[in-house]
Amino acid sequence: MKSGSQIDDGGLEDAIDSLVDGLRGTVISPDDGAYDDARAVWNGLVDAHPALVVRCQGAADIAKAMQFARERELPFSIRGGGHHQSGSAVVEDGVVLDLSEMNGVHVDPTEQVARVEPGCRARDVLLEAQHYGLATPTGSAGDVGIAGSTLGGGIGWMRRAHGLGIDALRSVDLVTPDGELRRASPDRNEDLFWAIRGGGGNVGVVTSFEFDLYEVGPVVAGLGVFYPTDDAEHVLERYHELTRDAPWEVTTLALHSHVPHLPPIPDELAGTDTVAIMGCFVGDVDRGQEVLQPFRELAEPLLDMSEPMPYLQLHELGSLLFPEGRNYCHRSAFVDDLDGDVLEFVVEHAADAPSPLSGIGIWHLGGAIADVASDETAFPHRESEYMLTVEANWEDGDSDEYGSDDDNLAWARAGDDALRALGGVGAYGGFTGVSEQAGESHHERVYGENLERLARVKAASDADNVLDQNVNVAPDDD
Repeated sequence: MKSGSQIDDGGLEDAIDSLVDGLRGTVISPDDGAYDDARAVWNGLVDAHPALVVRCQGAADIAKAMQFARERELPFSIRGGGHHQSGSAVVEDGVVLDLSEMNGVHVDPTEQVARVEPGCRARDVLLEAQHYGLATPTGSAGDVGIAGSTLGGGIGWMRRAHGLGIDALRSVDLVTPDGELRRASPDRNEDLFWAIRGGGGNVGVVTSFEFDLYEVGPVVAGLGVFYPTDDAEHVLERYHELTRDAPWEVTTLALHSHVPHLPPIPDELAGTDTVAIMGCFVGDVDRGQEVLQPFRELAEPLLDMSEPMPYLQLHELGSLLFPEGRNYCHRSAFVDDLDGDVLEFVVEHAADAPSPLSGIGIWHLGGAIADVASDETAFPHRESEYMLTVEANWEDGDSDEYGSDDDNLAWARAGDDALRALGGVGAYGGFTGVSEQAGESHHERVYGENLERLARVKAASDADNVLDQNVNVAPDDD
């Protein structure tokens, strides 16, 4: 076996052969033709070279691969849907536990429950559930992985009506670092269940999720309107006013960026700087169109694509807006209000982006998210009314058009710093950027006041901190 790692010593070939013989899944090494595809993730900026990729087929495969890595003191990572932008799903010179082939979905429309395996993406679940007019909260794009999105919280298009992805969880099955398979629920392994809901992959590898399903769609009142940037300040001020009084059924996102190059958008508008207001109304479609109408009248629009649309289509639009293979660095902070200084930052920093693909997002939260206490799950940021995201998106190649990697990373970090200077706090686990910089503490930002309890649960489930390729929490049993 040839790789950049040191694991090809001491009879490892025999050990790998033994691992292969004990798996239902497959093992991919750097010599295999499938290697480059196996190590690729959604974010094109990530270019890690693992020593092995183990494509698991079940909990036993996960436990065996984990044991293999631990016995050889190799770092290992967990790859679910392969969307996590920081690159933590692929570990350099270590072992990737690839769960992408564990992608079964079972929907019980009578009980309104879905059982979902960890390799699924949002579209996999919605394709099954929407057949029955049901859905569970997922990430906002169709290709977002269910595992990574849910474990970090799960901020999607029904968040104000039905809460976060973790709020729909009934139970999970997970393999802990000792190789044991456990079930966690409100009345079984309660500490693990608390930690799983917002604590990322710190306490175990989930092999199955059980979600509540809600009656949604399959057609909802959709919102998609683009305003000229000359009106950005006025549009965002009016957006702020409307969101303060919006019913829980309304979930919206304001994005200061550009008109995307997507059909059926006219070619003459594509690429134009804009403020887009996107979202939906989860409920009666006719009432939803009435409620959303004021969001379509914030100024004279460049383009208004608002109409009744399949709920699934909202997620597919997210996938088209952020395609696989592009370079990404998204950072985030939470704010309670959109005062003048914050909105001024949104307008000015978006205009300074080195890439025309980049932008600043304003995610309206509240509603059912805040209906759960901040310490009831590991996700702490429930009382904040908005999440702001600094979204650096760029293509490789022409640095004059898109800016260099360093330019885009610096712009995202500068935006993060500016938000915090304006009172922004915390961070969403899915939007922490691609690396932690000097003076930053991602785990303190992401877990906030729940960090101490999470560290105690970590000490009980993973005292050696082998699950460390994440927004990591050091175990602490004090």
